[in-house]
Amino acid sequence: MTAATANGNHAIEDPVVVKTQAVSPPVDESTLFEELYQMKCFRTGEFYLKSGQMTPIYIDLRRIMSSPRVLRMAAQAMCDKVVAKNIKFDYIVGVPYAALPLATLVSDILNVPMLMKRKEAKAYGTKQLIEGVYQPGGTVLLVEDVVTSGESIRETAEAIRKENLKVMDAIAVLDRQQGATANLAEDDLNFLSFLTMEGILDGLITKNEMTEDRKQQIIEHLAKPF
Repeated sequence: MTAATANGNHAIEDPVVVKTQAVSPPVDESTLFEELYQMKCFRTGEFYLKSGQMTPIYIDLRRIMSSPRVLRMAAQAMCDKVVAKNIKFDYIVGVPYAALPLATLVSDILNVPMLMKRKEAKAYGTKQLIEGVYQPGGTVLLVEDVVTSGESIRETAEAIRKENLKVMDAIAVLDRQQGATANLAEDDLNFLSFLTMEGILDGLITKNEMTEDRKQQIIEHLAKPF
């Protein structure tokens, strides 16, 4: 099997017609921040994460699915990062289920096949956990929207590996910088993100949404163990 890269090579045995797309200009962090800010994706206050941890800032990237332009911009940003890092893979899988719209666009932009991992195997039909056409031994790139500890990525990678597929890399739009990089490295997963929490907080300072002191308070809070 020939590993796929961002140039659109495939591992699928069926003939594939490689489409020609206009090359989009690279997305920079400040531009994507501005778009997400305008869509009110950043909220300060008191919120609770899936882990049960209280957080003074919540990142809601599910909102961008209502804007095809911003959704595609976020996907393009991840593609830019993947290409720059020369990451090799055969398939793309979005961490279920919030990242599926992003994974679909990443698949389209890079022209690399997408697979879908169910949260649980079907109890009927083929009873498959992984949907799509793939060859055992292929390599999967995981796509996520926002990452905290990396647990959802780790769980997804574990399930995919049980299906005789490899997972070495994962990418997200935003890293909350709460230990995901180190946690995922323990499972032999290289984690990348386009935006970071610190960058978002700096952006909110430029918008006069918070002070430098408040930024430091939030960073200290996020550094606490879960």
